Amino acid sequence: MRLRPREIHLLILSVDLFILNASFFLVRLFLDEGDPDCLKQLLIILNAGYVVISPIFVENLRDLKLDYSKMTRSLVRRFVYYFAFTALLLLFSDRTVCPKRQYLSTVSLFFLLKFCVSSWFFFRYFFKTHLYLKPTIIIGDNKLGIQLQDYFLNNKYLGIKPIGMLAKHPASRSDSSDNNVIGSIDQFQQVFDKRPFEDAFIALPLSEVDTIKNLIAVAERNGVRTHLVPNFTGNGNHEIYFKVGNLGEIPLLQMRTFPLDNYAHRFLKRSFDIVFASLMLLFLVPVGLLIAIAIKLTSRGPVFFKTHRLGVTGTPFTIYKFRSMKYTPVGADQARSTVANDDRITWVGKFLRKYSLDELPQLLNVLTNDMSVVGPRPHRINLNKTLQQKMGPYMMRHTIKPGITGWAQVNGWRGPTETKMQYWGRTLHDLWYIEHWNFWLDLYIILLTLIGKKTRKNAF
Repeated sequence: MRLRPREIHLLILSVDLFILNASFFLVRLFLDEGDPDCLKQLLIILNAGYVVISPIFVENLRDLKLDYSKMTRSLVRRFVYYFAFTALLLLFSDRTVCPKRQYLSTVSLFFLLKFCVSSWFFFRYFFKTHLYLKPTIIIGDNKLGIQLQDYFLNNKYLGIKPIGMLAKHPASRSDSSDNNVIGSIDQFQQVFDKRPFEDAFIALPLSEVDTIKNLIAVAERNGVRTHLVPNFTGNGNHEIYFKVGNLGEIPLLQMRTFPLDNYAHRFLKRSFDIVFASLMLLFLVPVGLLIAIAIKLTSRGPVFFKTHRLGVTGTPFTIYKFRSMKYTPVGADQARSTVANDDRITWVGKFLRKYSLDELPQLLNVLTNDMSVVGPRPHRINLNKTLQQKMGPYMMRHTIKPGITGWAQVNGWRGPTETKMQYWGRTLHDLWYIEHWNFWLDLYIILLTLIGKKTRKNAF
């Protein structure tokens, strides 16, 4: 017997409410606090709160296709919402005295029992009793096809049973044993006649449009549903990050998706930037004054050096530094890159640049939202134009705000960009940071900026 989605929803909600009430009365057996009216009100709030919160995280059939770790995270998020909502209801309830131990113990026990029952229900009962495993074929024995097959084999609760793979070329004996290859693409019909399947996942490179069209036509002639797995690599050696979405009813593939596309992540990063920059400015005021005095006493000219850089989306902004070079009027000389033993650098400037102290005024750029504490270092505008011509993905660095320090710098990729290895090394490290950003990575980069051995490399 198969359950309909609405029946599954009602069943899960009923089981959850039963577990909640059982938890309440189990805790009540061991705790003796609160008057009956207060306990009754607490029980109503606990049940009503769960009924209200439950639709936000509806456990429908699509949720059943998540892997175990995602199901666990979803459960934790549900309980965070539930705990916050019920606590708010209790705060504004008529009763001024709430049995706190009863409340906290009930919610804790409910979470524990719910987690155990959910695990059993999904992995032992539902998927083994009610879920039909569809025989499926994977077309393409490349890296993406092999990953897809391994994923299906390791997550049987998806309801998909891969019976084998079709290779682009006739399979050798070693390929057949290693990757479960049961034929070539040209043998689609013969394989289907011997062992019928319901679905076909096509993992061929999208450059093979004609082959894909022919496969879809043969599949539909046999009543097989096809699923196209976007493969932009050709040989599967270079990963391109993308996200599937919709523009109304128009399907979209958004290329180069990054963690900071998420508003919550941008909010977290910006909040940290404001707090960190504000505290650093307060603590480093005496250091800044000493640096300013040293600059004025050792060379003529202003304390600060300001110039233009390109920020997020390529928008120009003014960047501030402590002046580390001899003062010269505005001219072509200022467009020259710094080199080792550069005669324009003062002896105070050498010390400042070695320990990146000349970058401290950029904390003001962080507060004005032109920069972030961590991000790709902003380059001179003429260097940007040069590297843009040399490297196709270079300008992807400008999809986020530039930083005072960055992943490339703490890995030793700073200083000159004269050779191909130097500018590719810096750019690829910046792109890796953008694609793998997380809050803890930012903290790690800040720590390496302070104590990392590679950070001082090429610091001149």
